[in-house]
Amino acid sequence: MARKINLTPTLSGIDAELFIERLNSPSTPEEIESLKRADEVLKKLNIFVN
Repeated sequence: MARKINLTPTLSGIDAELFIERLNSPSTPEEIESLKRADEVLKKLNIFVN
């Protein structure tokens, strides 16, 4: 028998505003470089993230 699916929680208030602000701001060169280094490490470990 199937279980009832719970509603997705919504973010509101200052947390929502900060999340949207962070989501809409472009990545800094440091963040991009950090992500590239992490990707290379994961590739060496043979762990792929889509």
